[in-house]
Amino acid sequence: MLSRLWVQPQNFLEIIILATIIYYIILFIRGTRTVAVLRGALFLAALFGLAKWWNFDTINLVFKGATNIILFGFIVMFIPELRRALIAIGRQTFVRHVIGSKLLTLSPIADAAKYFATTNTGALIAIERSVGLRTYTQSAVILDAELSNPLLKNIFYPKSPLHDGGVIVESGRILAAACIFPLSTTPRSYIMGTRHRAALGMSEETDALVVCVSEETGKISIFENGKWEEDTSITTLNDRLAQISV
Repeated sequence: MLSRLWVQPQNFLEIIILATIIYYIILFIRGTRTVAVLRGALFLAALFGLAKWWNFDTINLVFKGATNIILFGFIVMFIPELRRALIAIGRQTFVRHVIGSKLLTLSPIADAAKYFATTNTGALIAIERSVGLRTYTQSAVILDAELSNPLLKNIFYPKSPLHDGGVIVESGRILAAACIFPLSTTPRSYIMGTRHRAALGMSEETDALVVCVSEETGKISIFENGKWEEDTSITTLNDRLAQISV
C-alpha cells in the first residue's frame, strides 16, 4: 500500500512543469477573446455530458457529427493566439541567446518622436524583431533608406503623401512607409483611434515594438506583445529602443 503512495522524483518534476505551463497559459489568455471562447466550449462540453448522461440519442448524434467541424473551427479561430504564443516563446532571453542576436541603433526614432510630441504630429513606427514585417508592405512605398531623424520628420509631415500609414524599420533601416497595419479587434481597441488600433494590432500579430504618437494629444505610446504603454517619456522610449535586438 505504501509503495503505491510513493511518488518518484520525476513525478514532482512533471507536476512543476505542468503547473508552470498552465500558469503561463492563464496569463497569456487573460483579457483576450480566448476566455469567452473557452467559456462557450465549456458550456457545450457540459451540454454534451448531460446529453450522454441522460441518453439523449438525437443530441448525442448531432454532437458527434459536429465534433470535427467544431475542432477545426477552434483551430482556425485560435491561429492568431497560437502565433502570438510561439512569438512569445521565441522572444525569451534563453532562446534568443542560443540563436544569437545583435543590438540596433534606433536613437533617431526617439529623437523624431520627441519632435512629433512637441508639434502634435501623428506618427506610427514598427520596429521589426524576429518576425518579418514584409507582409505589411504589399501596398506600401518601399524606401530601404537609412534610419534618420530628418527622414522620419519628412515622412510624417502632415502634407506628405506618405504620412497616412505606418513606417516599418527592418535591421536598423527604414524598409517602407505608408504601410497598412492590422487593426486590433480586442474590446479595448474600440475606444482608440485608428492609428492606435493599428499599433495594437501589429503588436498582437508580431513581436514588433510599435511606437505611436497621437496628433490630438502629442502623447507617445509604446505597444508590445498586445500591451499598450501610454504617455511614455522620451527617456523610457530611449531605454526600450536600446534593448531591441534582432
